[in-house]
Amino acid sequence: MAKYTYTYGGSQAAFVFSGVVILSQGVATAVDEDVHQKLSGNKFAKYLIDKGELVIEEITEDAATKASSKTGSGRGKGGKTGTAAANAEKAANEAEQAALTAVKASLTELQITFTDDESLEQLQAKLEQAKE
Repeated sequence: MAKYTYTYGGSQAAFVFSGVVILSQGVATAVDEDVHQKLSGNKFAKYLIDKGELVIEEITEDAATKASSKTGSGRGKGGKTGTAAANAEKAANEAEQAALTAVKASLTELQITFTDDESLEQLQAKLEQAKE
């Protein structure tokens, strides 16, 4: 199965693609082929690629092997696994909030109204519909 790296270089700290993947600014994120296929059909992903804010590269087998050999086992000195999970959850929440802010800014720029209780997915759908 092929793997790809996505590197987001936009103005937000991170970007969330409909819960499929979270891309932090400037950090290469490895994704499997199935996630890559979902993102390949995403209109906003195509927009970011055309704008130069999203760079996609296929990972060669040698690079994937080196990356997996450097990955830790998750076992370590007491409590680090829990802290890492908490940090990952915090980063995911911050990334989702950044994505929500970005989508709201885009909707505001296009003069599309929305309510504060709408979900990220609902707002992304409005944005995609407005851009069509």
